[in-house]
Amino acid sequence: MATQKFRNDLNNNDNDDDFDLDAYIEEQAQSAAESPTSEYYHPLPPKTSTKRNLIAILLFIVLPSFWFIKSDPLSMFSSNDQITNAEASFEEPFESRFPAPPLPPVVNEPRLTGDYVDYLAQATELGFTESFSNNGIQAMYSGGVPLSYLTGLENADFLDELSYSAVIGLYNGGVPVEYIQQLEDADFYDDLSYSAVIGLYNGGVPSTYLTSLDEAGYLDELSYSAVIGLYNGGVSINYLNQLNEIGYLDELSYSAVIGLYNGNVPITYLFNLNEAGFLDDLSYSAIIGLYNADVPVEFLTILDNRDLYDDMSYSEIIQAYLADN
Repeated sequence: MATQKFRNDLNNNDNDDDFDLDAYIEEQAQSAAESPTSEYYHPLPPKTSTKRNLIAILLFIVLPSFWFIKSDPLSMFSSNDQITNAEASFEEPFESRFPAPPLPPVVNEPRLTGDYVDYLAQATELGFTESFSNNGIQAMYSGGVPLSYLTGLENADFLDELSYSAVIGLYNGGVPVEYIQQLEDADFYDDLSYSAVIGLYNGGVPSTYLTSLDEAGYLDELSYSAVIGLYNGGVSINYLNQLNEIGYLDELSYSAVIGLYNGNVPITYLFNLNEAGFLDDLSYSAIIGLYNADVPVEFLTILDNRDLYDDMSYSEIIQAYLADN
């Protein structure tokens, strides 16, 4: 089960540092939210050819456009004495043991039409004033929360655990009660803040993906934003496992993992860079560029032996390699 980094009590969680409720409500209210339902795992695409025109595109168009490149260095990497085979196989992402079920549809309750007095009277009749103060009822009315949504939460035994701001956030985030129930059934709901539930749902993350991360032992180290990023970045559990097996996973940010995975960088290339002493010097964007330009580690060694490596950027290294090949 997820620990502190993934855990946040649902009760009275109005001050979640990771979530601006007002901004989120305004954004969601202006859009017809329809959550993405991407496939549970994405196969690693085959490595592209190395024609010079493609390399030019890679250098000057594709790489700079990667949203996840933040020049995050891999400077904390160190040699792993347990790895003895530099040619350890790089496997394709394993096939999913189960397909990701489609997420339940976004909440589509009718908009409020009556005035606040009618809303308050109905809320009182339904017993909601026993759970929320008049200020809370008024806030939910102002937030457009229909009483049918409260009824759904109550019938599923979630309402007593939620603050009124959580109800407003969940409703305006389009989160259906069915999704909350899926998280509860998978035993994750109690560990999530309502902002995490909103983010996961709108990120298209099924509860089964949380389960697979938890079974692999990674969930307790991840924030919910990291989970959303990894899922939508298509990163397979198998790739995480391989990074972990060679001792690199703990040293990488989740954006670096996404970048390396989608840059098709195999584990063996990372290992060989580390064995040759270059990994500490390179950002993950540099590694992606070097690998996709087919620059072998041996070429870096040649440059280093001639006292050229330290004065060259990775794009200059690529250009030098292409000039010789």
